Amino acid sequence: MSNKIVVRSKFKDKKNFKEIPLLRKGVINEAPDTPLNANYAVNSTANFLHPQNQYLKVKQIAEISKDVRAYVLEPDAAMGTAKLAYFRPGQNISITLNIGNAVVTRPYTICSSPDRSVDDEYVIIVRKKPYGFASHYIHNTWKKGTKVLASAPFGNLYYQPLRDAKNVVGICDDQGVSAFLSMAEAINEGSLNLNLTLLYAARKEREAIMAQRLDELAESTDNFRVIYVFSDDNIAKKERGFITKSLIEKYAPDGKYSVFVCGSTALYNRAIPQIAELKLENKFIRFGLSGQIENPSTLPDFPQSAKGLTFLCKVIRDGELVATIPCSAEETLLVALEKEGIAAPSLCRSGECGFCRSKLLKGNVFIPQEVDNRRLADSSYGIIHPCCSYPMSNLTLVIN
Repeated sequence: MSNKIVVRSKFKDKKNFKEIPLLRKGVINEAPDTPLNANYAVNSTANFLHPQNQYLKVKQIAEISKDVRAYVLEPDAAMGTAKLAYFRPGQNISITLNIGNAVVTRPYTICSSPDRSVDDEYVIIVRKKPYGFASHYIHNTWKKGTKVLASAPFGNLYYQPLRDAKNVVGICDDQGVSAFLSMAEAINEGSLNLNLTLLYAARKEREAIMAQRLDELAESTDNFRVIYVFSDDNIAKKERGFITKSLIEKYAPDGKYSVFVCGSTALYNRAIPQIAELKLENKFIRFGLSGQIENPSTLPDFPQSAKGLTFLCKVIRDGELVATIPCSAEETLLVALEKEGIAAPSLCRSGECGFCRSKLLKGNVFIPQEVDNRRLADSSYGIIHPCCSYPMSNLTLVIN
């Protein structure tokens, strides 16, 4: 067998090929040195859908309960945002807050329908937590006209017809209800084509925020229904107890269905083992942002020897040491950076999106297994997500 490769071509073809570099160089030399002013449609669409920042302002505030408020946000044209970016029901925006010397971010799920964003309105729900740093600041300072810096919409808890079943069982508590409220609004308007059954878990009936609006939507469409599950209150025609495999199967539709979960870490810890027993295909199980883990030292794999300790972290950006900061073993590195006024990139604060991806040059961290969503290559080369990494020694960290 011959190893020779014979290419048959005319001499003219070879000559033209050889002259290509000269022709290209000539075209380059003859081109004007002024930049093109063309505004390509694809770039305009990309910038609209995925802006680096959105400059918003508070349009209206509604009192939901003593500690819960709904904030209607609109674009701040004077700051450069003429239209709101479109989103999918279940997605979030990240809000940047300057609180004293600290620069912090918090993700909030948009609870309104995407159609409402066409009319330049997002609605987010902010619950004032007992020890909430950002939520207290928002409740105490935001008023009509307050300027708000937000990200583009992000997050993966939205319906995808090519992947998800058309029948969806949603599971939430008060911290995750916004995602399903947005879906229910879209279903009612006809812009989202799915059948949603929502299992809403709460301790008491009064803690089920937005229940009145959910009930109104359930009455308006046959494609959405809500079942309340109270662990403490015993109320007629309401379920009592917790989210279990048998409860999910009781209300799940016949045939294939997807399960969407969004809420607190406590809800995830209870619901995940029950969902696993359903033996669904992985593609039919979706999780929203769980938020930052509270009291990480209570986790079974947390190194108890580090409890109560504080370490030092050298922070490097653009090749230079920008600060050496204290870091508590029971707070994430992202929180430590924010407390010192270092604006580190972040979005989800749940270990999911990878936006805060950083390089750990030296030291050790604890990353809870349930929120460690790094690629294998990242974990092998010292890449961590500061939003879910807890210092276990003195560190050297490279941030973007």
